[in-house]
Amino acid sequence: MTTSLVHQYASMTPTEFGKNIEPKWQVASQLVDDVRAAVEKKQLTPLDGARVISAIAASLFGYDEFILREISPEALLAAGSTRR
Repeated sequence: MTTSLVHQYASMTPTEFGKNIEPKWQVASQLVDDVRAAVEKKQLTPLDGARVISAIAASLFGYDEFILREISPEALLAAGSTRR
């Protein structure tokens, strides 16, 4: 089992960051180029293209781990009940 991206990046040294992130940026760039071409060929709408690019970034860079876990539905519910 792999450790979470949060733990991987939290324990990384500054010099390890570039070596780790560069392959992901290269893949993301290729995928974004493919999405851009699909939008230009009208195979995807611009909105769908933006959604796909967002999903690519989220998948490659761990959006759900970095962002969504920090603001869980439970935390939002708890915060809403304390404001009343």
